[in-house]
Amino acid sequence: MPQPHRSQTDAADALLTVAPLVSRWIERLLARHDPPLTPAQYLGLRAIARDGVGGSELARRTGVSGPAVSQLIGGMVETGLVSRSARPDDRRRQRLELTPAGESAFASAEQLLRERVGGLLADLPRPEVDALARLLPRVAAALSGEAPPRRPGPAGRVGPPGRVGSAGALGGPGPASGALGGPGPASGAHRRPGPRRAGPRGGA
Repeated sequence: MPQPHRSQTDAADALLTVAPLVSRWIERLLARHDPPLTPAQYLGLRAIARDGVGGSELARRTGVSGPAVSQLIGGMVETGLVSRSARPDDRRRQRLELTPAGESAFASAEQLLRERVGGLLADLPRPEVDALARLLPRVAAALSGEAPPRRPGPAGRVGPPGRVGSAGALGGPGPASGALGGPGPASGAHRRPGPRRAGPRGGA
């Protein structure tokens, strides 16, 4: 694999710095929105509104696993944001559509994010903002076109792609693991030894 050149490394460092900050802004703005939304719900509403996607494609666009996307859709249906029905051409597949409440929630959330996040770019020169607008969709396409690394499963084993296991944030060890990825309480390591059993007494 060819080594990235200096400009690629600098761009990657900048992206690694900016991405968590933008995610935090989005998460907190959506949490204060009426109705409150999670980032996955917002991305799901956007994908359904723009392209009518569902199933595995919706999971890919929202960044959740296959089993988790069913819970995501179910939650949006229960809160009245999305409706689902069987497709006429294939009753095994579901057609997802935004309800009037979902359309209103998505439109207001999108406006909120555009205004607040866009306002953070107000001090940048116009040519740089234009360049950013041209480049970020290409970065998004590059990230979407390649599957991310698999999450490590329990005891550092790699699970199947797209499966949510006991891994914690950023693919780290979950609650069952010990500090710094060490074995958890169920492991034989760090167990206190039990009392030693006395052997038979010898004869005189």
